Amino acid sequence: MRSSLRRQLLHLATDLSALAAHPDDLGHGFDLLTRSYATPVAEAARAALRRNPAIAPLIRERYWGRWPSQAELLGLPEESLGHAYASWFAGAGSQPLPDPLLQAGSDGDDTWLHQRVRHTHDLWHVVCGCPPTAAGEAAMSAVNVMQLRWPGSAMLLGADLLNRCLEGPAASEVDVGQATAYGLELGRVSAPLLAQRWEQGWDRPLAEWREQLGITGLVVNSPFKAETPRG
Repeated sequence: MRSSLRRQLLHLATDLSALAAHPDDLGHGFDLLTRSYATPVAEAARAALRRNPAIAPLIRERYWGRWPSQAELLGLPEESLGHAYASWFAGAGSQPLPDPLLQAGSDGDDTWLHQRVRHTHDLWHVVCGCPPTAAGEAAMSAVNVMQLRWPGSAMLLGADLLNRCLEGPAASEVDVGQATAYGLELGRVSAPLLAQRWEQGWDRPLAEWREQLGITGLVVNSPFKAETPRG
């Protein structure tokens, strides 16, 4: 095993240990994601995404549409994707996720992939009906495992489940195990979230987007349905 990869694995193990004890440790969480991007598993995941016929056209275009301001989105009809996203974002604290940190020399396709996934993360939360809670994040990690094959998401999910083993289920929110099962099924059933041109449909009803993705029934019966606004 190359020494550089061995060092990365040791750092990842440290991050995992910290996250198993404290799943909300953002420092170790982002460090784990950053280090995971340089692994052979991540390269295989990116190669699979580049070959995906639904996603490849967006990669070639480096597609990026207009993201209106929060005020503009809140001015859209209440049933729209844009209004639901802006409302969710406000409830989550209105703090966008930081850009991913990639290795020097990463090519344009890889940069677009990582930035697109990071930038649309909160939007995927809305579409999938997952709140900004520990269980909601676990569900989204499970979606990423199924749809992106992201190794960092798999490790974050593993840390969440280890924490559940150590601490037991949280009394105040959806059980992480149940959230994980929901996210895995969502990721399996849904059309590729990374292939969607969300910016062309801010004013479309959220319900129509879910129907297009094939997840309406799952979201209706979501373990989070009492915690998320109706769309």
